[in-house]
Amino acid sequence: MEPLDFTRSRALNNIPAKKLQDKLTTVQDSTDTPDVKNVKLIAYNRYGESNIPLEYWDLKMEKDFVGDPRLKEKYDEYVADIKQSYITGSSICLAGMHGVGKTMAVTCILKKACQKGYSCLYTNLSDIVSVMTQAGGEDKFLARRELVLVDFLVIDEFDPRFMATENAADLYARTLEGVFRTRSSNKQPTLMCTNSPNVVESFSGSLRASIDSLMKGYTKIFPVLGEDIRKKGAK
Repeated sequence: MEPLDFTRSRALNNIPAKKLQDKLTTVQDSTDTPDVKNVKLIAYNRYGESNIPLEYWDLKMEKDFVGDPRLKEKYDEYVADIKQSYITGSSICLAGMHGVGKTMAVTCILKKACQKGYSCLYTNLSDIVSVMTQAGGEDKFLARRELVLVDFLVIDEFDPRFMATENAADLYARTLEGVFRTRSSNKQPTLMCTNSPNVVESFSGSLRASIDSLMKGYTKIFPVLGEDIRKKGAK
């Protein structure tokens, strides 16, 4: 892959440096062969750079996923040819209740893309909101640029609870509209997860119509069924 043509945004990355270092040290101290160690070190560094939550680094859809089999099939279809998914800009929005495996599926897709050398970013709507409303000018610029240019983008928790007021919804809609429009026109894959049956309803006026049109033309909604896996595991 070619080198990144943008600077990674520190504002959109919340992987603790010590946790990352501990993970790398564990690999270095393991009994794995040098080649295996090198592969793991490269992968973990890319996961950290991509802001993939630590709890998903060692999970695999192939052996750890126990939810909706249709989601597993969708994952298998998507990662069967990551290059083709990238070329076509294959974008999906997983819609379902908490704990049905949406985040696990999209982070596992990001890991596959990382392993192939693509630039990736995991973030959520709450973090985007925080950066766009509280960060300094340079951080906002770098964050928006990364959202637009990264090869594979995941926006998790794409839900209306982060848009408490009409003004807030308007601000986020304008930001997201620009991101979606640019990524759509450049055929860049965007993966989203939502607990809301219709998150577009959180926006208003012409912006709602614009975002609705962009999402329908660019993103396929995929409903995820099942019970909360985390609650079942805790019993």
